[in-house]
Amino acid sequence: MSGKYVNSLAAMPSMHFGYAFCIGCTLIYHSGVFRRTLERGEFRKSTFWKAFYVMLGVGYPVMILTTIVATANHYYLDAVVAAVYVTFSFFCNKVFYVFLPLEDWFLWLIRAEKPIPSTGERFRERGGRI
Repeated sequence: MSGKYVNSLAAMPSMHFGYAFCIGCTLIYHSGVFRRTLERGEFRKSTFWKAFYVMLGVGYPVMILTTIVATANHYYLDAVVAAVYVTFSFFCNKVFYVFLPLEDWFLWLIRAEKPIPSTGERFRERGGRI
């Protein structure tokens, strides 16, 4: 495509694939295949469920990659850049932990309380199953 109002680089990187890659990595992580220890409150999965999560974790991004390339919305390079972008973002996310004391101070300053999380540690502390 060409023309006055066409930006051929607007689809770089493909966040369609980036989102699918992130979900796929999460499914593979929670399959427990590459982990030796379980999280607190987590139960060991059977071989069937491990294989199911791994197949879903690999299959979903592959299906999205096939779809975005076949429909000519993106190129393969868009997907590679998206995967690198998601991986880089994952490893840089811990940098934002330095803002937690600032958040606590700001909430104290405006006399507000931090919302109670609806997932994660709060659920585990009550002894609920995940």
